[in-house]
Amino acid sequence: MNPQPPHVIHIGFEAKHERLLRAGQRLSVLLDEDAAAALPDRVRERFARIGALRVPREADLDNYDSAFGQMVEMTDEFSGELGAPAAVVGLTEESVLPAARLREHLGLPGMRSTTARLLRDKVRMKEAVREAGVTTPRFWPVGPDTGMDEVERIAGRLRGAVVLKPRTQAAAMGVHVFPDPAAFVAHVRTHGLRPGHQVEEFVEGRLCHVDGLVREGRLLFLSMASYLAAPYEVVTREGRPLGSVTVDDPDLLSEAEHMSRTVLRAVGLDDGVFHLEVFAAPSGELTFLEVAGRVGGSGIGEHIRQVYGIDLAEEALRVCLGERHRYTGPRTILESGVGASGWLHVLVPATGRSRKVVRLDGVAELPGSVVRHTVPRVGDIVPAAPELYQSAGEFTLTGPASAAVADDIARLFDTYAVRYAQL
Repeated sequence: MNPQPPHVIHIGFEAKHERLLRAGQRLSVLLDEDAAAALPDRVRERFARIGALRVPREADLDNYDSAFGQMVEMTDEFSGELGAPAAVVGLTEESVLPAARLREHLGLPGMRSTTARLLRDKVRMKEAVREAGVTTPRFWPVGPDTGMDEVERIAGRLRGAVVLKPRTQAAAMGVHVFPDPAAFVAHVRTHGLRPGHQVEEFVEGRLCHVDGLVREGRLLFLSMASYLAAPYEVVTREGRPLGSVTVDDPDLLSEAEHMSRTVLRAVGLDDGVFHLEVFAAPSGELTFLEVAGRVGGSGIGEHIRQVYGIDLAEEALRVCLGERHRYTGPRTILESGVGASGWLHVLVPATGRSRKVVRLDGVAELPGSVVRHTVPRVGDIVPAAPELYQSAGEFTLTGPASAAVADDIARLFDTYAVRYAQL
């Protein structure tokens, strides 16, 4: 008798990951109602069952974990039709923790909730990596019960800018940066403090992201790149470039590799992909900011896939399915034969209205280092989408050195433009 195809549950799903849906599996997915309604028909057809979670409409990466009870009920229902789940897949920031909890509930192998919580809670995360000897910003958990005496005590220990942010969000969601401690104290006196937040000292230095694959505690791939602008600036200051350029300094990459190994051990991530953010001082000293157990957002994963030939999203899927890694290439980007590379997404201005593309400027003068690009066509309608980063042009570049790629990106950002007409 032929065995039944395995039942695999996905928590959350993005249409761009359609290539990760395996033939020969009975697939179900649990995602919020809006995301379920937005799935393209061709993707919907790949799932035998779709569970629409009832969650608040406001953007909150804790919504999925708060809906864990619904997930358990839907999983029980789907299992009656599709069989007991063989694996749970969670590839996004909001799905990592509930996926780990559901695996434990079902008795399946994979990332445990202990590690998943460390990868989501920035206070517990920094406590763990600081205990392992990694340099972190000074930080303090705060909330509605934090008295003004404590707020003033924290402010008295800080100099310069002060950061207030949620413990479990990402992509600069809910982040506030105050120019000095006095402004932070004044804000708290007026507005109070919301639950689940932290205060953190502002660290000077360029913000970099380190991305890679670890299996059985071994680093199989490591990339490091410097953001063109910090995500907070991209979100709060229109006109900032979204993208990054890889680091070609071998000493800095070696420091990043050492920190990555220590951080991954501290949070217990032995198998998976990771996205680590650090501040790099001019001296080369690194300060840990945060780490996530998923592929870097925006264009990071696609850039790495296009230039270095490793599909980190597929590797994350293989970890969830209990399969061996596929990647067997160079361990670091400096061993790849590519001098340097980068990516740039030019964003649609946020107006809250749909628009029509009426002109493109700069496409005929793209730098020769652009190896791939995607741009709209004249006549395309750009919807008033709720996406945090809505792209009006995507570019991948390679070059002999980081400085050359950065120069080409700056020129591209200055010359490429999309003109719109309001609808």
